[in-house]
Amino acid sequence: MIKKIIYVAMGLFALYITLCLVGPKKIHVERSIVVNALPEIIKPKLADFKFFQEQWSPWAEKDPNMKTNFEGETGRPGSKYSWQGNKEVGSGSMELIAINGDSILQKIVFTAPHSSGGDVYLLTTPNGNATTVSWGVRFDVNFMTRGFMLFMNMNKLIGDDYDKGLEKLKIVIEAMPVTKSYNGYEIKEVAWPQTIYYGKKETVPFDKLNGFMMEIFPKIFNDAVISNLQHTGAPSGLFYSYDEQKKQTECAAVISVPNGQKLKGWEKLSVPASAALLLIYHGDYAKIKEAYAALDQYLQENGLTHGLGIEEYIVGPLTDEKDTAKWVTNIYYIINNTNNIEVRI
Repeated sequence: MIKKIIYVAMGLFALYITLCLVGPKKIHVERSIVVNALPEIIKPKLADFKFFQEQWSPWAEKDPNMKTNFEGETGRPGSKYSWQGNKEVGSGSMELIAINGDSILQKIVFTAPHSSGGDVYLLTTPNGNATTVSWGVRFDVNFMTRGFMLFMNMNKLIGDDYDKGLEKLKIVIEAMPVTKSYNGYEIKEVAWPQTIYYGKKETVPFDKLNGFMMEIFPKIFNDAVISNLQHTGAPSGLFYSYDEQKKQTECAAVISVPNGQKLKGWEKLSVPASAALLLIYHGDYAKIKEAYAALDQYLQENGLTHGLGIEEYIVGPLTDEKDTAKWVTNIYYIINNTNNIEVRI
């Protein structure tokens, strides 16, 4: 009886060794997705392990209590991410090895529930105004594991998680404001929410614009205080037209208020929800034309047109800041709805 058991065991072992001889020596899995963003927007995020863990890891949701640790400079070769989790996610580490052109190379090492490792890569391929992001892994299979791998669909097991991760990445990246640089100014595509204003609208010569704003704002704020009106955001200028020939602009000095509130004696002006461009301008108003030139260049190069212009005076004369280098103005261009630009709200 014992001999039969031994013979059976030896036969099974021989069979398994045979399976190991024909089993896969390497495993390669890759998944791809098209993300509506340019490669230069996506690549830094793919090299950021913390962004991966917090935003698009397909395994983070499998263990909300996973312990993580980050080492090195974010997005630089040598940076490292390690984790310890439950049975589903195990434990291990990932290291950023290199960033070469359109590829990001990583080394992954698992320490539990078993020891293994492989090479991970992320590719960003331009696809018109979008990017095809490919996520893949290659790892060697040791001899005694190859037989077992014949019965495991690793392409599906790993691939399903990769698909989930890439879908999350697409959602997160496409929800981010798009930022581009023009003439040294950063311009973002943002969602403008519906906003209600009260103030005074008038056609004003260029050389009297500052005086107009400085005269109106104190009066509006005074009436708002008397009326116990809650205003939201910074005092703003709405610019409906800009006539270089006549040297004048149709504009309004306004404050924003919660929907439903009213300010007697002042004109109500509403700006509907729309796509918009945002440029944050630093400094006095002497060079603000350069910021507008950058916005106009952005419009031209992207085939867009704008309607209303909005300036939010975050820091400046109205806040009694004397140092003009510390002045901050948010400049918005409301994009005409006829253009092909996504409104992200």
